[in-house]
Amino acid sequence: PAIPEALSRFEYAQVSIPIAILIWAMIFPMMAQIDFSAIAGVRRQPKGLAITTTVNWLIKPFTMFALAWLFFMVIFKPWIPDALASQYLAGAILLGAAPCTAMVFVWSYLTRGD
Repeated sequence: PAIPEALSRFEYAQVSIPIAILIWAMIFPMMAQIDFSAIAGVRRQPKGLAITTTVNWLIKPFTMFALAWLFFMVIFKPWIPDALASQYLAGAILLGAAPCTAMVFVWSYLTRGD
């Protein structure tokens, strides 16, 4: 308990400075390998951007809705009150709609993307 209390004193605008530093340390090595000049090539080869946009905005939110609805409204219905299940459903949809920046870097690295 003493360590989290001590770390909680290092905050700015309700953001934990130690956590922000650790997340930056985790993402920076992959970010440093990005070829930013390749962004200009998106116009010549738009397929990757089109696939990513389609998956992130047309497929993932609806898939996440279906999975969240199945679990929160059907499978866990006996244990979760309806109002809380609706809030969980909304949160799951937001999580499904927002691509995680760190994972985008990891996927790019694993596929040897540019």
